[in-house]
Amino acid sequence: MKEPEKHRDSETGKTEVKTTTCYMCACRCGIRVHLRDDEVRYIEGNPEHPLNKGVICAKGASGIMKQYSPARLLKPLKRKEGTDRGAGSFEAITWDEAFGTLEARLAHIRSTDPKKLAFFTGRDQMQALTGMFAKQFGTPNYAAHGGFCSVNMAAGLIYTFGGSFWEFGGPDLERAKLFVMIGTAEDHHSNPMKMALGQFKRDGGRFVAINPVRSGYAAIADDWIAIKPGTDGALLLALIHEILKMGLYDRDFLVNYTNAPELVNQDQDSADFGLFVRTDLPIRDGCADPQNKLWWDRHSDEAVDNRWPDADPRLMGSYKLEDGTPVKPSFQLLHDQVKDYTPEWAADITGIDAATIRELAHEMGITARDQKIELPIAWTDAWGNEHDNVTGPPVAFHAMRGLAAHSNGFQTIRALGILMTILGTIDRPGGVRHRAPFPRPIPPCAKGPTGPEAVQPDTPLDGMPLGWPGAPEDLFVDDEGQPVRLDKAFSWEHPLSVHGLMHNVITNA
Repeated sequence: MKEPEKHRDSETGKTEVKTTTCYMCACRCGIRVHLRDDEVRYIEGNPEHPLNKGVICAKGASGIMKQYSPARLLKPLKRKEGTDRGAGSFEAITWDEAFGTLEARLAHIRSTDPKKLAFFTGRDQMQALTGMFAKQFGTPNYAAHGGFCSVNMAAGLIYTFGGSFWEFGGPDLERAKLFVMIGTAEDHHSNPMKMALGQFKRDGGRFVAINPVRSGYAAIADDWIAIKPGTDGALLLALIHEILKMGLYDRDFLVNYTNAPELVNQDQDSADFGLFVRTDLPIRDGCADPQNKLWWDRHSDEAVDNRWPDADPRLMGSYKLEDGTPVKPSFQLLHDQVKDYTPEWAADITGIDAATIRELAHEMGITARDQKIELPIAWTDAWGNEHDNVTGPPVAFHAMRGLAAHSNGFQTIRALGILMTILGTIDRPGGVRHRAPFPRPIPPCAKGPTGPEAVQPDTPLDGMPLGWPGAPEDLFVDDEGQPVRLDKAFSWEHPLSVHGLMHNVITNA
């Protein structure tokens, strides 16, 4: 392409280098921008940046086109008077006219019915700012691109164990022995991932890639497992089935850090059917709380408060409380749920033969159990118990929107979270490590607006327009139970929307 005249500066012009962060994807690599006479001439990776250490991809290098693309709009455009919407007939106007038009229209909407402004953003990387604008304006009809990109990855894992991949955390490839990458393309986090993968392989780590095509990452995998698109959930359920069947789950991790031993009401005639049983037991050893749950103690063979110091719960079985209520540990319910999800069942769906699925499950379980890492780092857990070291199973995972971009994406990612949980790989050396401020509480605490009264003329919303419902009372519905939002997010129809659902409105998105 012929270079624009304005770029033909003298070689003796003023030159300088600015350091900043690349915004061409969610990776946030450090870059050095070369300028001549105050114009961008070249972009390279910043070797002093801790994330990418000088590496840059084609997207990052092409960031110069954000500034100088011939297709870039330089002035506001207004549809010509008398032309039909969609005809593509526009005329340039001044910024003063554009801002004046917007100010008059938005002021009228805000003073009458703020929710008539639907404010949907693309991949602007500035959701903190655009979300604040929506909140201050008072419209709940705000959504970000993640709703139809891959935010179900974040939602599924944060609701499952408080964190996710990408900006939330990632695989500890420095210590992992087995790394499983599933549903991943060459976009998010590509530079740091490529650097870490190269070192992982040089250190002798074993890399398994599960993807319909052998992508750039999978090209260096020890095993590439081809899978039919959109069937990852079936594979994950079969892997869970096999690991439970072989007993290769991390019992200590499940007891100490999950709800696996907690008893669930199994009385189908009860209003609490399917809910965890809350304790009403007397105080013992100074430890009892109405919000605590119940375990079935192995030694006393009775239901006990799940925070009594000497309790040792059963993970399996069926029991009855003193009032006759039938209960099961939630881990038993997981067993019941996956009992029919055999490798043969998954093979018919995924195109992966049953023997391969069994071998992969066995390798995950054996590596996690027999090659545990131990680091001499003293720490104190949430209950005040002191530990001399940190341990972790060296099985790491990474996934992306190959899992997410399907109608079953949310539940597929939940299955991945459960697989990591039973292996005990969460927030431990060699597994998946969170980044602050994650992990979040479960369920997450940040809530959006919760009723039509939250939308008032000339008034900011009483919460951010996007949030994490934790209970039915957190849904954003009117007195008849109907959605308040235009896209039906946070309603009974779409309760866990997280980033909104703009594709319910812009249907060709």
